[in-house]
Amino acid sequence: MLHADDLGTVGMMDVRQICAFLFGRRRAVGWTQEELAERSGVSVRTIRNLETGANTNPRRTSIDLLLQAFGTSLSALAESGPNAGGAGAVRLWIPAQRDRPSERTGSVDPARWRGVRAPLDEFVGRGADLRHVVDTVRRSRLLVLTGPGGVGKTRLALAAATALQPLFAEGVAVVDLSHCPAERHGTAQAVEAVRAAVLRAVGPGAPGAGETEGRRLVVLDTAEHVVTTVSRLTHELMGAFPAAHFVVTSRRPLTVPSADTWEVEPLAVHALDDGDVPAAVELFLRRVGSGVPTLDLSGQLPLVAALCERLDGLPLSIELAARRVRSVPVEMLVSTESSLEMLDGIDTSGLSRHRTLTDSVRWSVELLSAEQQLLLRRLALRQKVHTAEDVLLGHSAGDDTERGRIVGLLGELTDASLVRIRRGIRYEYESYSVVREYLGAPEGPACLRPDELLSPA
Repeated sequence: MLHADDLGTVGMMDVRQICAFLFGRRRAVGWTQEELAERSGVSVRTIRNLETGANTNPRRTSIDLLLQAFGTSLSALAESGPNAGGAGAVRLWIPAQRDRPSERTGSVDPARWRGVRAPLDEFVGRGADLRHVVDTVRRSRLLVLTGPGGVGKTRLALAAATALQPLFAEGVAVVDLSHCPAERHGTAQAVEAVRAAVLRAVGPGAPGAGETEGRRLVVLDTAEHVVTTVSRLTHELMGAFPAAHFVVTSRRPLTVPSADTWEVEPLAVHALDDGDVPAAVELFLRRVGSGVPTLDLSGQLPLVAALCERLDGLPLSIELAARRVRSVPVEMLVSTESSLEMLDGIDTSGLSRHRTLTDSVRWSVELLSAEQQLLLRRLALRQKVHTAEDVLLGHSAGDDTERGRIVGLLGELTDASLVRIRRGIRYEYESYSVVREYLGAPEGPACLRPDELLSPA
C-alpha cells in the first residue's frame, strides 16, 4: 500500500492500482483526456501513457495533480485503498451535470432516437474527427463520412449524433442501409428499398416545415452499394425537409455537389513525438485491458506497435486482434503471415455488420467492375506503394486513351476506399494489407498471373 510520505516515483504495484483508479474516475465524470489535462495541468501525453500502461514509473507530482483534479490526494487514497468502497472510502468530488460538456454526456433520449445507438465504451483516437464532424453538421446539412471498411465510420457518426441530439427537436433517426439490395442487382428495387427505409425512419413531420419545426438529424449508414440512390434521395429530402440535417456513411462519396465530405483515416500507428502512445496502440491496449485485465503488455509495446502497423491502423482489425490475445500471445500474432486467417475465426457481429473480416473486404471488392478489380490486383501484386507514374508503367505517353482509362480507374479505386492515398507534390497509392491478402487468397477472386497484370491491356 502507498504511504503519504513516499517520495519520488510510485512503486510498480501501486502505479497499476492508481492508474486504474484515475481512468475509472475520468470515465465516471465524463471527461476526455484533454479535459482532465486542462483541469490538472498534466499533459495529455502523460495521462494517455498512464492509462495505457506505457508509463510504469510516473513522477509523484503528476499523480498528485491528477488526484487533486478529482478532489482527493495520495495520502487519502493510501488510507482507504484505490478500490475501497465502504464507509471509510475516499469521498470524491463528482461534478454536477452542468459541468459536463454537452458533447460528452454519452446518453440519449430514447423518445427522440430511432435506430441503433452508439456503443458506451471509450471512444479512442477520434477526438479531432469528432470535433470536426460535430462542427460540420451544425453548419452543413449534408456530411458524408468515407473510408475503408472497419475504419470506424459508423462509430464516428453515432458518437457525433449522440453529441448533437439536444440540438434537434425532432431527434435522431439512424437508418441501416446494408440490407437494401445493391444497385447493380436492379436500380428500381434499390430505390424502392432505400426510400422506404429512410421515410419510415424519418417518421412524422410534414415536408416543407419551417426552419425550426421538424428539425431532425438523419444518419444513413452504409450507402456504398446504393450511392446513386442515396445521392438523389438526400437531395430530394433536403428540399422536402428544410430543417433536417443528414450524415451518410459510405465507402464511396456521394454525387451531391453541396455535400461536405470527411475521410475517416486509420488510427495513427507511429508516435507523433518521443514517448507518446499512438492511437492504434492505445486502442489495442484498452481492449486487451477490458478483455484480459490481468495481462500486462507494458514491456511489449514495440510488438504491439508492429502488430497495429501490420493491420494498417484499422480499428476493426485491431479490436479483433485484441480479442485473439486472450488465447495467443502478441509475438505469435506478429509472426503469423496471414492477418485474415489469424482473425477470421472471430465473430465480428458485435463490431461490424459483416460476420468476418474477409466478408468486410469481399463486400467492397464485389462492388467493383471487372476492370477496377484488374487494376486493384495489379497494385496489390506489384509493390506496396506506387506513384501515378508507377501505375502507368508499360503504357507509352502517346497512348493517351489507354493512359486516361487507367487514370480514371485509379480514381475510382480511391473513391471506393480500397486504395489509400497520400496527397502531396506526388500522390502515392497503397492497397490495404487485408485487401492484398484477400486478392491472393484461394477463397478470394481468381488472380491473373503477375505477367498478365503488368503487361499493357
